[in-house]
Amino acid sequence: MKFKSIALTLFTVSVASIFGTTTAQAASLSVLADGLDNPRNFDFDSEGNIYLTTSGRGGDGEDGRCVPSPSSQFIPLCAGNTGSLLKIGTDGSTQTVIPDLASLALTPFGEQAAGPADLKFDDNGKAYLLMGYAGDPSTSGPILQTPTLGKLYEVDLQNGALGREVADFAQYEVDNNPDGTDIITNPYAMTIKDNTAFVVDGGANVIWKTPLDQGGIQDVAAFPILPVDQSELEFPSFEPPGEIPDSPGLPAAPGGQSSEDAPSGPPGPPPGLEGEEASQDFPITFQSVPTGITESPDGDFTVAEYSYFPYPEGRARLYSVDENLNINETITNDGDGFTQLTGTAYDEQGNLYVLQHMNTSEWKNILQGGEVIGDISSSIIKVAADGTRETIWNGNGLEAASGLTYRDGALYTANRARLADQGQLVKISLNKSGEKSTKVPEPASILGLLGVAAAGATSQYKKRKRQEEKLEEILDKVETL
Repeated sequence: MKFKSIALTLFTVSVASIFGTTTAQAASLSVLADGLDNPRNFDFDSEGNIYLTTSGRGGDGEDGRCVPSPSSQFIPLCAGNTGSLLKIGTDGSTQTVIPDLASLALTPFGEQAAGPADLKFDDNGKAYLLMGYAGDPSTSGPILQTPTLGKLYEVDLQNGALGREVADFAQYEVDNNPDGTDIITNPYAMTIKDNTAFVVDGGANVIWKTPLDQGGIQDVAAFPILPVDQSELEFPSFEPPGEIPDSPGLPAAPGGQSSEDAPSGPPGPPPGLEGEEASQDFPITFQSVPTGITESPDGDFTVAEYSYFPYPEGRARLYSVDENLNINETITNDGDGFTQLTGTAYDEQGNLYVLQHMNTSEWKNILQGGEVIGDISSSIIKVAADGTRETIWNGNGLEAASGLTYRDGALYTANRARLADQGQLVKISLNKSGEKSTKVPEPASILGLLGVAAAGATSQYKKRKRQEEKLEEILDKVETL
């Protein structure tokens, strides 16, 4: 069935302006690695080297290994071997430890990739690599042909290769569907404690418990739904995309209908909402979408959630999870939560730091395909033991970030973590009390930044046109699936 018009109606050409900030930051930001494809989570080895996963940029679609993305307006999600594991040395050097790992991404943009998602070391220095996924493995798997995705592996760093398969989360989701909702998996982040991996899965909405020596899945627990009154939800306005395709990886037709009986275009607004402002292309799932995990000072785990489309602002929660996977909310859904969290970390004093991927709902700021139409600024918020909050960093170069680690007075995160070619690993050094704050742009330098942005607008427009032409070619092949 046809779905070319669905994707093409979503793309517009825009020129984003760059604005300076007048707020001093009690920290400083430096770039450790640049030009990365969808960088994600990472860890330090015993010598201080950083091992960083990059989810890659998917494939070009030429081999037909594409399915319509179930979560990104049916844009082709194509497979390729573009993921990698990088080593960033203490001397500033960057080398590829494992190249050519499986990757899925929106094509031809290379945005929102799924592939290598996290690497962590156990207490003995052994490395484990987590591979993400996107969609329903039972339907998309035979087409995408990416058997390493949705799994946890032991890693041979000396020879640069995947080793023993430790756990298959994708197959467990297909066989058991622990949260009882749609069958989708995307293992996103993990931590290791007492030779056991604890993995949060943003697709399956669960936390997995995996013993590293024995392998397999010892236990799993689903996170609670995130209920928000539908009248409080804000939706983007889309033109009706036309006929919804009947292809692997797509959500079921509304109301249990077959695709032949289902109405064309998106489902209507939720009850009580009317008008173009309330239009939406997907049903509200109320799913948690956990994306960050770290061990807390009391020995339990702190888990952060991203939340579901349309990503209600101030509603994302934090959880405390013990080793038996008992889940308790610590920041509740009372409108005073966070927005789209993608990372958590603690310092030596027990202060918690949380990372907001974007400070406002992502659909307001970036189109599927990576076209920035708003402010994609991220922020890092410090939460003291008494609950007091302080914004440590807001924007000012930090954009669409994911993953957060604290080490020796600094925070590390993957910057522009959902974009190809533009990703970074950055370090935010936290100034001690009484130290001078970061220098902020003067008005003249702000004007200079605006000039640079304007000069780059033409090249960005040409790049976008080339991408749209490539997209049409890919859709001609994919729509026959």
